[in-house]
Amino acid sequence: LARGGRRRAMLMQLNHQGTKLLMTLFVSSSSAFGGLEDDQGLRAVPLFTKPEVSTGRLQVMEEGLAVLRRQSEPFAIISAVGPTRTGKSALLGRAFFQGKHENVFQVGSGVTSFTSGVWITSRPLEVSVGNSTVRVLFIDTEGFSGVGGITSKTYEANLFGIVYLLSSVVIFNSAFPVDASTVANLNAHASHALQMMQALKERGQEVRRGRPQLIWSVQGFNVYMLRNSGMEAEDLLSVLRNTSRDSGSEPTLAALGQAASGHSTWLIERLFEEQHLVVVRRPHPSDEIVANLAQHPSSLLSKDYLEDIEQLRLAATRNLQPVHRCKASSALGAADRCAIEELHGSELVKVLESWLKNGFIVDSSDIETEDKAAETETLFQLGERNRDWFDEQCKALNEELRNKFFWYRESTASDLELREGALREVARMMKGFHAAALSRLVESGVFWKYPGKGATLVESQSQQATLRCKEMLDETRQYMENYLLQRKARQQQMPKKQAQLPGMLKAAAHQKGLIYELQASDSTCYSDSSQRNRIELGHFDSLASCAEAVSNKCECGRGFEFDKQNSGYCACGAAGTVNTDCTEIVDDFSFGNKRYLLFNPACMKEGGTNRALSTLPITSSGDDGPAKRCLQLKREYGVQPGVSWGDLPADGRTEWAQLQCDDQLAAAQGVAAATSTTTVTTDGTFLPEKKVKKARQVCFDVYD
Repeated sequence: LARGGRRRAMLMQLNHQGTKLLMTLFVSSSSAFGGLEDDQGLRAVPLFTKPEVSTGRLQVMEEGLAVLRRQSEPFAIISAVGPTRTGKSALLGRAFFQGKHENVFQVGSGVTSFTSGVWITSRPLEVSVGNSTVRVLFIDTEGFSGVGGITSKTYEANLFGIVYLLSSVVIFNSAFPVDASTVANLNAHASHALQMMQALKERGQEVRRGRPQLIWSVQGFNVYMLRNSGMEAEDLLSVLRNTSRDSGSEPTLAALGQAASGHSTWLIERLFEEQHLVVVRRPHPSDEIVANLAQHPSSLLSKDYLEDIEQLRLAATRNLQPVHRCKASSALGAADRCAIEELHGSELVKVLESWLKNGFIVDSSDIETEDKAAETETLFQLGERNRDWFDEQCKALNEELRNKFFWYRESTASDLELREGALREVARMMKGFHAAALSRLVESGVFWKYPGKGATLVESQSQQATLRCKEMLDETRQYMENYLLQRKARQQQMPKKQAQLPGMLKAAAHQKGLIYELQASDSTCYSDSSQRNRIELGHFDSLASCAEAVSNKCECGRGFEFDKQNSGYCACGAAGTVNTDCTEIVDDFSFGNKRYLLFNPACMKEGGTNRALSTLPITSSGDDGPAKRCLQLKREYGVQPGVSWGDLPADGRTEWAQLQCDDQLAAAQGVAAATSTTTVTTDGTFLPEKKVKKARQVCFDVYD
């Protein structure tokens, strides 16, 4: 009782701003949800969904309310609820809409939750009941305990409670097998409906209606296990009923009125006029067909399945009562004690608005027993989780900004505007930290336990996190702007560095130990994967260990990379390719990664020069042959013949055309494929076939 009084006080505090919030819940979203429409106008439209900042409340959709308002004649509502991914949507379609409308509710085919919120058919279906017909609207709901969606027990509690109050028949759909835990879950949902009715009664909005029917469908049922036990479906229901434990307190049971007088501990018996268990066998032996049921007509499904869903349809429409209120002032009552007064759609909408406003409940699992000694620890743990979450969000924004600065790296007006746009976007997203963190808090039990202190903590941490993130983003912006300024200088210096390499290598040949030199930061040995010119060596504790691994692998060329922050990732350019120095793609970017050149004595030919750069032959025997120059331009500026100029400047493109480099390289590749008799080295000389083999033999003798 203390907890209940505290909850009401808390809700009064929330309702200080509640009028504005409740008004925002009744919004139109016809453009946001398409539904499935056919030439007859029958489709599914949204009735409820989740608010953007979740409070556990249902957000009413105008399109669904319009369907209810249009009902000027008596009508009933049949709803399907239950755990996620058990086939509620398919069951409704196959049982009541066989033929062209059997997929009126969209059916998922994966492991994550598919239906979101609550959907209703756009017009009623006429169903035969005895000697008359009843117009029926059908409701499909989001599955409980879903995967792949953000929800809460409080949201699910209010969903079940409202759907219970709306419905003439509730189909609770679960999967085989069923046991005591399934019964406990069903009883818990019944408790939610009971709490909602009690909340309405306390606010002078007592529910006056006859009790609906419950159809419990169990899909994928193995009937042989039932037959082996000598039982029928109703016998199994009796056994399950006996496993139930009392979950209703005397004060809340009073909301049931006459229905509370029974001795059963199973709340289902008190909340529903009739309860039936219907077993539904597997639709088809094929897993592929069952997983993609929406793609296959009912005519393809098993006879047993079609018989079972027909039994479910008959059970659901037997003794079907229209939406109504009891004329007498009694609470929820048995059918024979309720003088029915049928409700038109507009009347139901008014009642529904009252239920949503005054019947909001909080799941008990979201409200923990108050313990002053644990308050400090609880808030501390909340603060730690929030801080980690804020840091993750900022890290993602930081990475996004870094990537976009690289994507839009050119010194053009359009790229400059795109970089400015990226800055504005991350700043806008950073401002949303507070609202997003508050939404996460509302979905946790801590909010319902310490609403004021929890909200204050989030606000304080949001301000601190925004300041920290702004500093990080400013540093990244400055870093990337410097990178762009230095990028052109690096490209201009590359030919000079390439010319200095032969002398450096010759000097290093007389020194002991491994010698490697940093070539570029934020750079890699990246290669087009189809060329396989990059060799991954694994992860190492230090740069020296990575260099030694490169030295020990003679398939590596001179270039290698090491990324300490990525668990010591180490890779090299493949020897004998254009990526031997890790310069196949010069204009790349990988934050924190460093690119080096290594002198590897084990892979040297006689005379002290490094192993061949490329197996691409030169058609001219002179040092200044045009093919050699074309190869140099291709390698230094990342030219891809026939595809991209890379970073080749205008004068370089003119030279390329004058040398006829496309033809030179194509001809050279043809010679390579035919003969492979010569190899270009870093100093511009040529190795005949015999010496290339000798150089490789040295490598194999030492390391193989």
